[in-house]
Amino acid sequence: MTTISHARGCQPNSMVDYAKSLLASNNTFTDQMHRMDRAVDAAMDKWQGDAAAAASARSLSESLAASHIDTAVIAIAEAHASQGAVLDGIRTSLLAIVDLEVPGAGMSVADDGTVTAPTVPVGGAVVIAMLLQSQLDAQADAIEVRIKALLAQFGDGELQAAQAIRAAQQQLDVVSNSPEAATISPVVSDIVSGKTSLPSDPAQLNEMWSTLSPADKDALFAHDNYIGNRDGLPVVDRDHYNRIKLDDELARAEACDPAVSDRLVDLQAVRDTVEKDPNRMLMLLDTQSGAQTHAAVAVGNPDTADHVSVTAPGLNTTVGGAIGAMTEEGEQMKLAAEQQLDNTTDHANETVSTIAWIGYDAPQLDKEDYLSEESIAGTIQVAQPWNAQAAAPNLSQFYEGIDASNHDGDPHLTAVGHSYGSFTTGLALQETPEGIVDDVMVYGSPGLGTGHDFVDSSLDKLNIAPGHAYEMTAHDDPVAHMNRFGWSPGYMSEFTHLDTDATTTADGVARQGATGHSDYPRSGDNGALRTSGYNTAVVIAGLADVPGQLVTGDSAMKTGGIDILDGLIDLTR
Repeated sequence: MTTISHARGCQPNSMVDYAKSLLASNNTFTDQMHRMDRAVDAAMDKWQGDAAAAASARSLSESLAASHIDTAVIAIAEAHASQGAVLDGIRTSLLAIVDLEVPGAGMSVADDGTVTAPTVPVGGAVVIAMLLQSQLDAQADAIEVRIKALLAQFGDGELQAAQAIRAAQQQLDVVSNSPEAATISPVVSDIVSGKTSLPSDPAQLNEMWSTLSPADKDALFAHDNYIGNRDGLPVVDRDHYNRIKLDDELARAEACDPAVSDRLVDLQAVRDTVEKDPNRMLMLLDTQSGAQTHAAVAVGNPDTADHVSVTAPGLNTTVGGAIGAMTEEGEQMKLAAEQQLDNTTDHANETVSTIAWIGYDAPQLDKEDYLSEESIAGTIQVAQPWNAQAAAPNLSQFYEGIDASNHDGDPHLTAVGHSYGSFTTGLALQETPEGIVDDVMVYGSPGLGTGHDFVDSSLDKLNIAPGHAYEMTAHDDPVAHMNRFGWSPGYMSEFTHLDTDATTTADGVARQGATGHSDYPRSGDNGALRTSGYNTAVVIAGLADVPGQLVTGDSAMKTGGIDILDGLIDLTR
């Protein structure tokens, strides 16, 4: 238990002073390294050939090693400075109560934080004395609660400081004792030096990445901290480097770094989502390129799965508000899809990975104020193709990256899109080579960007084979009837129309129906996927062509007609 005398005897501000001194010494070290780099660069201007190349590579290795040491030392300094500042703030608040407030109230405090009120003389006014004593005791209790809370915070802070400093010190020990970790290949040396760059094509990048050593990969991460977002990298490596970047940005956001402080809620949501289950993998983390944070989380490993899905959401989706729920929905889809596979002949033991992709700036409306500047901008954006057009190339390349890094080389890949996200999906598919995406499933869609031709040729534009496009239009979903970005899929003859009403599906489960615009992927009150979610799982599992698996439904024209008729009947009642 932390005592007042212990907190008084500590000098947390000395940790801050130590951090400043350590950073000053580190700056001297890095200045020397920079001078060495400039000297080597000057020598390389006049020295050519194999020996020069070898010397340059060696210099780069030393520079990278120095960079690792520099980073580790900075981490140690930051741990001392941030933790010291926190402890000093707690100590200052504690002593202000103990040294000023307690004696000012005529009370005393024990070393463990127990506060004792003065005793009120009874005299002749017994009742008044008792009331005064009660008030003083209550005041003493309130002060005691505050003191003991600060003592507990100080004790916890010391533990956290020790852990943070110990972790930073261990990282420095690793770097200092592993000089070979900085040895990198000439190929990577050229990339780091800016002479060449990583391949932009996911398949080419995957092929090149497979030839790199761990040191090469670490060097590329040191060169580009967002290396984990590169499509075509093995998902294990994407997850590894993106988690390092997540920890870094989260720590900076919590320390109020202006570069990322406004993304704290998003970063916390990503952390909570990926840490909830070791089977989750962080495939995308980007707080810099867009107006909003971008992230993608996979449930299961897409590189080893037989079936993979990528879900793109729509209006009002943010990483902070939705990555957790979307990943949970993906978890349910994965479980349902694998259950259907296990129950189907010749498909037992096939695996599924679902990916929640919030890789773009989805239009936003302020639900508290539809006349706010954000809502007005969001209303304009959701009615225009701009956000989807900006996102489509990235989503398309994301599909290609999954195809390139999968161990079998050609997983069964399903593109899933909801609302404005279905429009984004449609544009992305139009940029994706045929054969990458096998099936498309959209629901609540305002259109896929395929135009308003009266002869349906949407699948040719989407690069999807006939019989592999599916849509769902729930009752009371006006968005699915908008036909804003080309015909809504519910009005397209080349799409298979699936049911969203309550039913008992082929697996014997009684499922609730989906109504409105948001129910499609959500589980029902009984914990099971709704009919719409079940249909999505069947498509993701690649079992849509198995007789009796899918629950087919009506076109949007018929669904909408029923809604209008029901509305007219209600008006006559």
